[in-house]
Amino acid sequence: MNGSFGYVNGRPGSAIDEARFSPNAVTSADGRFTIVFEGDRETPEGVLAAYAARGKRAIEELRGGFALGLWDATERTLLLARDPIGIKSLYVATAPGKLAFAFEVWTLAAQGFAEKRLSRRAVGSFLATGAVAEPDTILEGVSPLPPATILTYCDGHARSATYWELPIEPRSDVDPRDVEAALIEAALPPAAPPLAPDEREITEAIEALDQPSTSFLHAFRAAKSAGVAAFSDLGRSALFPAASRILHFGALFARDRSVERAYAGLRCMERTDALAAASFRDGGIATHPNLLLLEGNALLPVRIPEKLEPSLARRNIRLDRALAALDLANDLHGTALRDADLACRRLGLSLRAPLLDRAIVEHALGLPLRGTFRHTRARPAPTPPLAAWLRGPLRAWAERKLLDEARRYAPFLDAHVLAVFWRGIFDDKGTHAAPNLFAWATLIAYLQSHDATI
Repeated sequence: MNGSFGYVNGRPGSAIDEARFSPNAVTSADGRFTIVFEGDRETPEGVLAAYAARGKRAIEELRGGFALGLWDATERTLLLARDPIGIKSLYVATAPGKLAFAFEVWTLAAQGFAEKRLSRRAVGSFLATGAVAEPDTILEGVSPLPPATILTYCDGHARSATYWELPIEPRSDVDPRDVEAALIEAALPPAAPPLAPDEREITEAIEALDQPSTSFLHAFRAAKSAGVAAFSDLGRSALFPAASRILHFGALFARDRSVERAYAGLRCMERTDALAAASFRDGGIATHPNLLLLEGNALLPVRIPEKLEPSLARRNIRLDRALAALDLANDLHGTALRDADLACRRLGLSLRAPLLDRAIVEHALGLPLRGTFRHTRARPAPTPPLAAWLRGPLRAWAERKLLDEARRYAPFLDAHVLAVFWRGIFDDKGTHAAPNLFAWATLIAYLQSHDATI
């Protein structure tokens, strides 16, 4: 676990009278500024010097991935900030007159700033998609600071401001060849088919998780084999989505005339096999034609960049650029980036994602409505043969989780349905249920590791 955190406390409406930070915090020579920082380019000392000279503008100009908490002892003010794309994570827990932050959800629980009480909605989104969708986190009362946001906390009041937005309207000065050159430079050899994990590896990976994820094993393996830095082509398929996804999204938007419903529908079409039928026996997850619905018939959370919907309605933005903006604002930083950053942190590596540099993203999303750019065919990671793994090297592990330990660690799951699905995996017709079974087993193991329940 990354133990970096910060905490401030004071009577609501009055100056902060207590500020406490993790031992790795860095304080300026004059004692005025203290920073808790994670970044892939700058040092804490460099950020402090830049902030002392230029204030918030220095934070807004930082490049690459970063997250920070900066305390001003003179002004009795705490500043939190996160990079534009959300490469680094930053979580916040608040109470009257109090605010705590950390780079991992469970650090807040370990320090007593949040209860070990799971968010029912977050568990639902994980079982539906294989990841917890922001703005939720796995713990009730803990929220992520949105990307490209600076939060200022003073006198018991928090004020947030967005310092950068995903560009929506096309730009005439963008040359498609510049973006294509960047993609070619970041190209990597085709990925090899994934090797089957054993129980030791899957247990090690799940115990390292901060929030549950079914794709973490891939990120963990990639980080292990990467050396000093990892994931140089991360974000490629989000910036330039596959033609089939563009067509599906366009058809859904033409039908519903709603970006939220079209994007939720696209997620459902892609993840139908991951819908968890046994979840919340009182009806926490439901399905609707081409949509994922969570408890209370709420759509899976979707963050829609400003101006996107009217630009699409006026046809002022290419359909592929609209989908890229949605992926960047939602699934990318909520799944792939979170997994990759955590895997690198656990192994002492530096996460580098040059395709997600602010300048590259601005060029890519600003592509003109017409141009010579050729779509780069998306190269998704090989699909893990989950059914073969569950029938083979993970059989004992999965059977123990699903049939024996589910009642204790995940009593909200329907034990009878779990048993039926598990028996079906040994029938060829039951192969489609493998993602469900893997998600359930992962969640049970995760809850066991973190000693938490709803």
